[in-house]
Amino acid sequence: MTSHDSSVATSAPDSAAAGPRLVTGTVCGRAGAWLFVRSSEGEQRAQVAPSCLLAPEDGDVVLLCLAPDMPLAEPLDGAMRVLPCRQHVLAVLSRAAPTQAQAMVQLPGGARFVTQEGSLRIEGREVDIAASAGLRARTPQFTLEAAHGDLRFGHANASAGSFTGVIGQMQLFARDLSTQVGRLVQKVRSSFRTVEDLDDLRAGRTRWEVEGHAQLHARQATVLAEGTVKIDGQRIDLG
Repeated sequence: MTSHDSSVATSAPDSAAAGPRLVTGTVCGRAGAWLFVRSSEGEQRAQVAPSCLLAPEDGDVVLLCLAPDMPLAEPLDGAMRVLPCRQHVLAVLSRAAPTQAQAMVQLPGGARFVTQEGSLRIEGREVDIAASAGLRARTPQFTLEAAHGDLRFGHANASAGSFTGVIGQMQLFARDLSTQVGRLVQKVRSSFRTVEDLDDLRAGRTRWEVEGHAQLHARQATVLAEGTVKIDGQRIDLG
């Protein structure tokens, strides 16, 4: 039996119109966190949904969700209530310049990935990398810049073909220090060394050449030689 009730005939279109609709549009501008999207529905002011990780740029074709009756999430305790938004950009369908040099993936919380001309940059307040087994990095060139750095290892091994270091001030604290080198060349402006206990030098040959005055002061001094002891000077004072 066919019903002629006008209220029944009009209720279906009204409920359908109140539901969410998906349209495509082109980003034509932005103001802060808001985007302006031009579509068949006219120009809409929309926000980027958290599910849209690729940040839309001007001229991009995007998928726009129009949901007039979409419920709003209640803010957490102490959080600021944001302005209601019924239009959201769900995804970027095509870029205005497919070969454009830069693209950005925006993550909730402010962190983001930025790619530009084949390079990748990770931006965030803090970046933590946690690996349970190991962490490896292979690259022809490695650059690390920081205002302050801390390195902590239970055991560390380092190997380099050549090493050049420029240090303004350096302090080294070690319980035991052992070095083995084939040849050691040092050039310093002034050298001060304090040895509290024993200073033992063993060498095949030793030569001292002092341009100015040389002084040896000790409570007791002993010079032992199996061969000849030679003292040569214009004047020799003993005692």
